[in-house]
Amino acid sequence: MAKQKESKQKKMNVRVDFTPMVDMMMLLITFFMLCTSLAKPQAMHLTMPAKDENMSAEDKDKSKTDQTLTIYLADNDRIFYYYVKTKEDFGNPEFLTETTWGKDEGSIRDVLLHHKVAPAQVLKDAKDQLEIWYAGQPKGDLQLDSIYDRALIMIKKGHVDIVSNGELDRARFNKIKSDMENGTETDMVPTLSVNIKPLDDSSYDNLVTILDEMQICLIGKYVIDNVNDKDKEILIGAGVITE
Repeated sequence: MAKQKESKQKKMNVRVDFTPMVDMMMLLITFFMLCTSLAKPQAMHLTMPAKDENMSAEDKDKSKTDQTLTIYLADNDRIFYYYVKTKEDFGNPEFLTETTWGKDEGSIRDVLLHHKVAPAQVLKDAKDQLEIWYAGQPKGDLQLDSIYDRALIMIKKGHVDIVSNGELDRARFNKIKSDMENGTETDMVPTLSVNIKPLDDSSYDNLVTILDEMQICLIGKYVIDNVNDKDKEILIGAGVITE
């Protein structure tokens, strides 16, 4: 009986040609470059004081005191605020008040929005009017975006009269813009300056939350600072910390 030859399977080399994909990738890259809006550059806006040569030294000192709020972040998610109307009262622990987080009545947001001397609610209302105007404008206009950003800075500084009934007063806007460049701003509503002072045993999450509150309440002037000896005297006197 004749011996059959074993059949050998012919191996085929499989090769995928990716050359056409190069053109496809270039088309996709071009598509996304043309259709995707680029990220706006992030900038830190500095709120500078207006030059008011007619303001007396006593008025300047008063405005610095009664428009300043100090917030202490303590352990166990506790939060306190300290407010005095005159510099002579500073250091008295009786003016230290414990508050809560959130947006309920008596919370820190409520304190900021309804401050007796410089309520941030006025600024928030002006921003809402600015949002109404901006929502009705054509999208993708970089000039309008720039106007919106600058108008928001003006509102944070106390220029709440640039928008009304959902409309932007262009003449007033240009006037304030010129005054800001020359350092001759006037007719601003009082705005709060906030000192944020985290204690050593406070949490980082609380610090992030209070910074969010600064943005929500349109606080344009705030600083994160260390607790000094005077602060410790106030906190010890109020029983928040021990020596």
